[in-house]
Amino acid sequence: MTRRLTAGALTLLAGSLILSACGSDGDPGADGDKEPIVVGIAGARVGAIANIGEGISEGIIDWFEMVNAEGGVNGREVEIVEVETEYEAPPAVEAFSRFQQDDAAVVVTQGTAITDALTPVATQNKIPLFFPGQGNLETVDGEAAPYVFPASPLYAHQASALVDYLIQENGPDTTFACLAWEAPAGREFCNGAADAAEKNFVGEVVFPARAADLAPQVNRLVDLGADVNLHSAVFGQATAAFKGLCEAAPDSIMGTWHWSVTKDAVEGAGKDCMEGMYATSMSTLTTDEPEAFTMLQDFWSESGEEPNPVALNNTVYSNGLYFATVLEEAIRLADDKVGDGPITGEDMKAALESITDFEGYGAACPITLTPKDHSGNRALNIYRVESGEFARVETCVVGPPVAGEPDVGQN
Repeated sequence: MTRRLTAGALTLLAGSLILSACGSDGDPGADGDKEPIVVGIAGARVGAIANIGEGISEGIIDWFEMVNAEGGVNGREVEIVEVETEYEAPPAVEAFSRFQQDDAAVVVTQGTAITDALTPVATQNKIPLFFPGQGNLETVDGEAAPYVFPASPLYAHQASALVDYLIQENGPDTTFACLAWEAPAGREFCNGAADAAEKNFVGEVVFPARAADLAPQVNRLVDLGADVNLHSAVFGQATAAFKGLCEAAPDSIMGTWHWSVTKDAVEGAGKDCMEGMYATSMSTLTTDEPEAFTMLQDFWSESGEEPNPVALNNTVYSNGLYFATVLEEAIRLADDKVGDGPITGEDMKAALESITDFEGYGAACPITLTPKDHSGNRALNIYRVESGEFARVETCVVGPPVAGEPDVGQN
């Protein structure tokens, strides 16, 4: 069994990782008769969203390592091919060509910009793109984006749910402002907050995608005088935003999206600063011990392996488990249809669109995908930092309808 590789090792291997099954006799799957299914990962372990890329990839790789060791999906081996994109469109397009050569049936993307860049080529070649937790509302419509699967609440849904929750907690006159990452996905989060807060939304401040110093933007945000300051920053920028808000507006409430639900943010900004901060998550964090994570822990224990440190230190790994469990369910459904034959991109598309009330072994709120609805749910968990740890305060809540979302029958 090939173990996980570090980002450095990935670079040495021309930016790719292949994970395949091992059986008791070295044969793929439980019976060795079925063709393996290839899952491509357009990785982003390097670049602007490196922590996201690492967490997602490690969660997927760990999960299918366990699945393969236990005989595969219905006896079918799952091969993971990861190619590094550095969160840039041209390498992502090159990676997609590699996935085509390897007959990938589905491609996991990391980052809304990468998904958007690959949508035309994926549609042309009928290979679904799978990226739960993205920020392009148009992709919820399976008829308009037939080969794109956000398969989860989008950023605007996260903002809507969080604003609604904080209004219930703090009263109808609670005011909101939002610090927006300038990328369209970051703006979409703040747009969702503005829609949900309505007249109580006092303004948005946009910060550059690669800004090292957010002090000017944070100060402008604080000048708006809102009770709640939200932001759509990630990692280093998220830490800077949290620290700046703690210094300039210590009495305000802070909130954010799931990409900032990390121990790195807590430790970087300081536990005292982060105490009481709110965030949404489409997945159940590993600290809550969902069944999916318990299964992995049992596998590591029984095989004599140490737990993956990424699972303990980067809560984005929880989203990786969300990805992996939904993919496994789709592979199972596709296998049920094709039997021993190969699984194609069109088979995976049909399988994804037939997932019903799936909870991912506790990793997800119930999800139902259809040919029309590629989002599948609008439900989120809400977390609050308490004594330096993320504590779940609401489970699978849904915010008000999001303005501008395509009508797919959810609202």
